[in-house]
Amino acid sequence: MTGLEGGKQVAKGDYQLAYTDGANTSDKVDVPEFTVLTGTVAVTGVAINPATASIKVGETTKLTANVAPENATNKAVNYKSSNEAVATVAPDGTVTAVAVGTANITATTVDGGFTASCAVTVTNAE
Repeated sequence: MTGLEGGKQVAKGDYQLAYTDGANTSDKVDVPEFTVLTGTVAVTGVAINPATASIKVGETTKLTANVAPENATNKAVNYKSSNEAVATVAPDGTVTAVAVGTANITATTVDGGFTASCAVTVTNAE
């Protein structure tokens, strides 16, 4: 069934059900009392902001993963650095510049495995 509000309690007999095998149809029977479960909304993509960053050794910057759609049930992401000798990333998206170089920080959605990356350039502290 579609179009039913999640969490709604439905009384016995509010709906009826019949079985059809292609040629024959059974008599209709009352559907017993039930509660409509809340559905989940799957992730369809992710974007990362900013898409590029330039920071100095010892500094930090914060990345934000924007999971789509806005009403996705599980918006959790995991961050990973392609080069932890240059830049590390915390679970909340905070990037710390460790040494001069480049690294890609990738956010991967827990639901669906969608990815987005930020190219990070680390320069000398002056």
